[in-house]
Amino acid sequence: MGLPLFNASDDPGPSFLHFALRAGLVENPLGSGVEGRHATTVIAVRYVGGVVMVGDRQATSNYIASRDVRKIEAADRFTALAISGSAARGMEFIRMAQLSFEHYEKMTDTSLSLEGKANYLSPIIQRNNLGSPLMVIPLLAGWDPSHRDGRIFEYDGAGGCYERRDFATIGSGSPFAESALRLGFRADLDREAALELGALAIYEAGDNDPSTGGPDFVRNLFPMIITLDENGFTELPAEEVEARFVTINERRTQSQGIAGGSLR
Repeated sequence: MGLPLFNASDDPGPSFLHFALRAGLVENPLGSGVEGRHATTVIAVRYVGGVVMVGDRQATSNYIASRDVRKIEAADRFTALAISGSAARGMEFIRMAQLSFEHYEKMTDTSLSLEGKANYLSPIIQRNNLGSPLMVIPLLAGWDPSHRDGRIFEYDGAGGCYERRDFATIGSGSPFAESALRLGFRADLDREAALELGALAIYEAGDNDPSTGGPDFVRNLFPMIITLDENGFTELPAEEVEARFVTINERRTQSQGIAGGSLR
């Protein structure tokens, strides 16, 4: 079966969302099933030369529904997309974004800029969140080859897009993660410092927010950590992630969980 044909007044252009609607592939491109699982908490931190993203693995309903959800995925080689809110809608949202970026590139023979990708998601967010009780709040980050820098874009529930020059958080654990990020962020963070700060922020969220899953030493499950730099999307190996959370946990064990005079 070939691609559907459109007349000049009805051509969806390079938008995959408009193409899916006009071709009748779906009535609602983000699905219509009710799903009670919710994804929480993801953070992004800029450093000199890129962005670190850290996401917990837990999905909750009236109980812990899953302990190993992947909330951060590569939208393309240099871009990562994370979600909070309805887990099922969020997974579909990520797939829609991946298809949209690929469709645009094939239709125009050029890649969207990172800022273009961020703006491209706004109508998809708006269509879902303003027409459904199952909200999704994404977080987009990536390496911008034209600026030679890492960039972070956050959204509100209506699809408004805002660039952050320091860090961003989404999900129910945000107040606790953001407190750690505000205390620890510096404009001159290097990759190692950003990784340490990001891991600490998720640890704080998991330690204080019942919906956020911190490191699970019993099941050997840990938050996922990725970096975005000139080499593209890179997920840290499980052994390295575990070692980072073991170090944080040992420090907390030594102080018996009592806050001290140092952020770390």
